[in-house]
Amino acid sequence: MEVVSYAEWQERSKTNNFFELVYVLEGKGMQSVNSIKLPFQENDIHLLPAAKCYQYIIEESTRFLFVRFTSNYFIPLSNDQVDYSSWFSRLNFILANHIHHPGALIQDTGDREQVKRLLEAVLYEYERRDICSAFIIRTNLVSILAILSRNAQKGILKGKVIADSKFADLLYFINFHMINKDMISIEYLSANFGISATYFSEYFRRNAGESFQDYVLKSKLRIAESRVVYTTSSIKEIAWELGFTDSSHLNRMMKKHFGKGMLQIRKGA
Repeated sequence: MEVVSYAEWQERSKTNNFFELVYVLEGKGMQSVNSIKLPFQENDIHLLPAAKCYQYIIEESTRFLFVRFTSNYFIPLSNDQVDYSSWFSRLNFILANHIHHPGALIQDTGDREQVKRLLEAVLYEYERRDICSAFIIRTNLVSILAILSRNAQKGILKGKVIADSKFADLLYFINFHMINKDMISIEYLSANFGISATYFSEYFRRNAGESFQDYVLKSKLRIAESRVVYTTSSIKEIAWELGFTDSSHLNRMMKKHFGKGMLQIRKGA
């Protein structure tokens, strides 16, 4: 995490495995992502991928708060009680379902104000730097990721209303725990959502229009596609983190469902 002031944008040398959350503390100009440009101003919140496909065109001297999310940040320390697998799943989910265009990250007004308050708390603790600051920052980042995940889920549904509230909750849960194979097993989901294990597959297909296995596989492949395009992670690392046997297994699945292998997708990007 860092606070940086720019009179003129400079390419940043640090890379991250997932993305950076950017809070504009003051200033204005144009944000460019994938050659698309939109104005930015004070209090805007943006998401920037690791790949070098963005820049800010500064019109007035601008001060940014950058919060960088890397996989190393989610390696638990000894005696650490934080559920890092949940953090990691949400990072993947947010990255896979972000449109990677410039502009405000959060459309919901209430959620946007909530994230601003949390980022202000993060900035305060970052500048204070006392013995409790790291813990308080971490706690606020957990809340921010949860809000971003909720907004990403709304983007997936695109206004679609799911009549069965239990199935809506089930989809939320699966999406937020996609890389935790134990928590998205039929046995675990059946037990926690009160659905018979023998009926679960039929229940899921009836509500989703596809099998549970296909839904999970395609969701993981969407994550893999976003990771290979927008992050610096190796294909081997992406395959391992998403639960594929190896990079060859991931490549085969990607070619089968999307017609292109991982390396081809990365080079094309």
